[in-house]
Amino acid sequence: MKIIYSQLKKLLPQLEKTPQEVACDLTMIGHFSEGIEKKQDETIINLEIRQNRGDCLGYWGIAKELAVLYDLSLSSPSFTLTGEDSLPLLPIKVAAEKKVKRLMAIKLNKIKNKPSPTWLKKFLNLHDINSINCLVDLTNYIMIWYGMPNHAFDAQKSGDDLIWQTNRGKFKKFISFDGSEIKLVPGTLQVNNQNEILSLAGIVGGKNSGVQLKTQASIVEMALYNPTRVRKDSQKLNVKTEASHRLEKHLDVNLIPLAFSHLITLIQKHCQAKIASQLYDYFPSPRQSQSISFHVEKSSQYAGINIPEKFTKKTLKKLDCQIEEKENYWEIIPPSLRADLNLEEDLIEEVIRFFGYQKIPTDQPISNKILPDITPPILYLIESTKNALINLDYDEILSWPLIKKTNLVKAPYLSSETQAINTQNNINNHYPVLRQSLISSLIKQKNRYQKLKVQNRGFFEIGKIFYQKEGHYLENYSLAVCQQSREKLKKDIQALFLDLQIKGVEIKHIKKNNNYFIEFNLETLLKKTDSIPQIIRRQKTGQKNTIVELKKQIINFDANILLDKKEKPLVLIKKYQQKIPADLLWKLEIIDIFKSKRQYKYTFRAYYYNCSTQKAKKVHQIAFKLD
Repeated sequence: MKIIYSQLKKLLPQLEKTPQEVACDLTMIGHFSEGIEKKQDETIINLEIRQNRGDCLGYWGIAKELAVLYDLSLSSPSFTLTGEDSLPLLPIKVAAEKKVKRLMAIKLNKIKNKPSPTWLKKFLNLHDINSINCLVDLTNYIMIWYGMPNHAFDAQKSGDDLIWQTNRGKFKKFISFDGSEIKLVPGTLQVNNQNEILSLAGIVGGKNSGVQLKTQASIVEMALYNPTRVRKDSQKLNVKTEASHRLEKHLDVNLIPLAFSHLITLIQKHCQAKIASQLYDYFPSPRQSQSISFHVEKSSQYAGINIPEKFTKKTLKKLDCQIEEKENYWEIIPPSLRADLNLEEDLIEEVIRFFGYQKIPTDQPISNKILPDITPPILYLIESTKNALINLDYDEILSWPLIKKTNLVKAPYLSSETQAINTQNNINNHYPVLRQSLISSLIKQKNRYQKLKVQNRGFFEIGKIFYQKEGHYLENYSLAVCQQSREKLKKDIQALFLDLQIKGVEIKHIKKNNNYFIEFNLETLLKKTDSIPQIIRRQKTGQKNTIVELKKQIINFDANILLDKKEKPLVLIKKYQQKIPADLLWKLEIIDIFKSKRQYKYTFRAYYYNCSTQKAKKVHQIAFKLD
């Protein structure tokens, strides 16, 4: 989106900020500046509108944002369409009722079309749009100014009997204004008369009804459609235009009268056109903005800083929100221009971004309140189980929960009444069933290892399995382990249970393809252990304070250590922790262990805080003896 600074000042005559300051401030409120350029004695701000903010794809919407930010008055123009009641009605029909949100149209005659004036050519050129003729250029000007696409038909070619409807297969192809042939598909929204398609609604106009210099009569229309319909049509036909880009977003139906009146006024002025019909206004379902319950204090709570109530009220009013103050909250009705404001969180975001994200301090802790640990105990059990199995030289695998019917295996601990769950509308028809066991995934992984001739290693997976029982859909965390040696599998599981202090669980293995598999319900194991408090404390080993003040970013570096024999990861971590100043080390972990023929390679990842990158790098090099 390009914004010419001098044009922006026409809507904000009191604007005193420099283009550089405006660009920076627009970035801070969420409309990212991609740079400033000088062209034809004009300063142009390039913006990337990332959000669903169709209102900001025009000067009008950007000016509204800056008016709120700078507390300025928006110079709102006033235009009135004049026409006699004696003028004929336009015989326009809207057959695609649910796809057309609003449509305004009027017929003009005695048009004296001509090349565009210099100011208009320059405006379009700065927006990378070629000048065609004055009437067409004015339609593009209004689209850029308000973000509202519109279209002009040559009425001598199109006739007055225009119909907005979906393609039922009668028309097979369409020639666009630039001469491109587009193959049509059923269901696309179009504007046609009885004989031919005149335009693809919301996307592109047709060559046979396009306005030219000799055009003397025109039907000018401005319409908003169902955004989903426009997006689907644009994708199906592989046609992307400035109009479709805007109409894919939620635009304001209540802005059409202003934008349309402005357009017709300009055509009357520059093309000496005369109004030849009554104004056609199709508006079947006026949009009613929903009321939102808003708690004033939440903006401060979310931001972590105090935002005065006076500022909050002023901001919401500048956004044209209607406010009704209740005893403990406000009822807010957002303006129709802001179709993206639907939740209380949306209003909170508006208040915070206009107050200024940059005002939220980065050198202070958010809170000194010690919060309770709400992590489910089973997640601690899962992490401890993974660490214990990795220490026992097992690899972890991750697999899809969807499997083939031929690979369906039932977990050994499931009863015979359980049934598999078949999915609908699956993204891959070859994998329609949710797994009832992790063993099926381990078997598949073992086959892959054998195919690739990978050395025999034990491996495991922790994940959810799914099943039906007595009409209920159930799921639980499961642990499955694979090992080639039955004796080693039994020994390792016993060591795992000893580490986790699990007692009273029978160890039963399954043999398939000369390998041994075992699977447990982790939620059952959780009930069999009293070690969860110790596990939680173990996870927090080395953490001196619950609340840590971060004055600078956390920096991480990796280091590889080669050893001739295997060492326990926790022992190694403790060893290297002692070599790093405690006030600089945020966390130290081993992220990978690789066994070659003669050595073990341990990959450490160290996280440093409250120091510069240069200092962290120096400490890291000394601790791990890196060159």
